[in-house]
Parts: sequence; C-alpha cells; structure tokens
Amino acid sequence: MANKKRGYYTIKLGGKKRTMHFSMNFWCNFTDLLNIELNDLADIFTNGFNMSTIRALVYSALLANDQEQSNEIDYNEFTVGLWLEDFTAEQLQDIIESMTQSRILGNDLNMGIDRNIKRSTKGK
Repeated sequence: MANKKRGYYTIKLGGKKRTMHFSMNFWCNFTDLLNIELNDLADIFTNGFNMSTIRALVYSALLANDQEQSNEIDYNEFTVGLWLEDFTAEQLQDIIESMTQSRILGNDLNMGIDRNIKRSTKGK
C-alpha cells in the first residue's frame, strides 16, 4: 500500500505494518550494503535485479525509515529475506514504483527505470 507521501511504502511484514522510506538514508544504506558507488546504480537497475538486490532494497528502505524515526530495529537482512518469501510480484512492483518517486540531492533519481510503470495484465 503506497503512502501519499512521496517515497514511502507501508506493508505488513514480520507480523506488523512496517514503512519503507526511499530517502537519502535509504540510498546510503543500499549502496553500503551492496558495496557499490552511486554511479553503479543504473547498471543494477537496468541489467535486472537478483535476489540479493531485492532483499537489500527492501531491507535498506525499512532500515532507513526506522533509523529516521528512532524505531526499534527488530530485524536484519536475513529476517527480511524470510519475510520476502511471501512477497508477490505486484507488491515488489509497488515498492519499486515508490522508490522511483524518491529524490536524492533535490533530483529525481529513477536509475533508468520507467516512471510510467504499466501493470501487467498477464494471468488476469
């Protein structure tokens, strides 16, 4: 469920509602976790995600919000990996859409991802 505030996404994980924030803190967490430079991000998003990238993306966004709000952090990247086992493709698409709405250093940052995401009609 996307929040009305730009770059936020709230979902039930680990038995409670948790909010992801795609902020400057998210990008710091994400690049640190993947041990990459900011200019390497476009390659990651245009060459396709792997499972580690998806886990890092969700974990980094959850962590950023909880750090910013001084919330207790009751998970780690491996806990998040367990939670992701029940994720649907639609939920992941919604999260990525929220991420593409984020800004860094005052600039839109879409990493080559189309901001006008078209939902798949396959299987419907």
